[in-house]
Amino acid sequence: MAIANGNPYQVLLRSRIKSAIEEARAASVLTHAGVKGSVLEILVRKLFRPLLPADIGVGSGQIIDAYGSSMSSQVDIVLYDRSILPPILMDETTGIFPIESVLYTIEVKTTLNATELKAAHWAAGKLAKFGYLPGLTDELGQSTNHPVERARSVIFALASDLTGTRLDEAQRYKNLYGESDAPLRAICVAGSGYWYDDGENWIGFKHPQEYDEVLGFIGGVTNTYKKVSESRHSPLLGNYVIPDVVGLHSIEARKVAKIPVTCDRCGKGLQLKPNLGKMDVVVNGTISSTSPCPECGGNLVSEAGKYRFVKGKYIPELVGTTDHGSE
Repeated sequence: MAIANGNPYQVLLRSRIKSAIEEARAASVLTHAGVKGSVLEILVRKLFRPLLPADIGVGSGQIIDAYGSSMSSQVDIVLYDRSILPPILMDETTGIFPIESVLYTIEVKTTLNATELKAAHWAAGKLAKFGYLPGLTDELGQSTNHPVERARSVIFALASDLTGTRLDEAQRYKNLYGESDAPLRAICVAGSGYWYDDGENWIGFKHPQEYDEVLGFIGGVTNTYKKVSESRHSPLLGNYVIPDVVGLHSIEARKVAKIPVTCDRCGKGLQLKPNLGKMDVVVNGTISSTSPCPECGGNLVSEAGKYRFVKGKYIPELVGTTDHGSE
């Protein structure tokens, strides 16, 4: 059966969006000091939490990084992935969020105006400067840099003070940031429009059906959050938990066989602990690290020889040539 206003899934979403927006707008006209809290509670409870995938956490609070120098201002809505790093929550939703777990930040405005837009732009710019822990390590056990999708900052508003057709929200924002960076990635005004930055252009989303722009906004989040999450890999929670200490010392627990490697560019020597899974294999020739030299980026290569691995571990005493020793 054809449905005039979209498929059944979309029709049900649209009805829920309408209910959430109308209730939030009704709350926003009140003058009580707790009005914004009420609006946020309605939007989280009736719009974002039920309409977003279950693996997206929805909270509110401040964002930190592991380097100790950055803390965000209060963020209205934080969309996060708990499986990357867990937040510290003071109640069911409010807490402190490690930047590596944050996928989206949403600033909620009852009425978007130039002052509110500038404040959101400033907050998003500060968040864009946060440092991210790497989530990958090399064969030497050292953290290795990799591309990271930064947290995406967006605005969701119940209304706007723009009137007429001279400006839309994307044009107003472009006038604010000019040729500098634009840390806000999307703007959605319920009942008006949805605009997102595709890296080169602001794409406007306006359709005649009621709350199409909110459907577009929700769809944009659900289409991109996995890409953001997967780019973080597996950062170590210990970087947040373990305190700074002095006077560390160590004793050898056991002999660990390693292969000496040398940088073919700067000549730096290192010890490589290769991991071949559970393989039994003999390698005739050289062993190369898949990670570059930490000093100059050159290739790390062993001497030519015969290298035997049992269950993935290097066994120097079984090699019929030079014993490369162990540490």
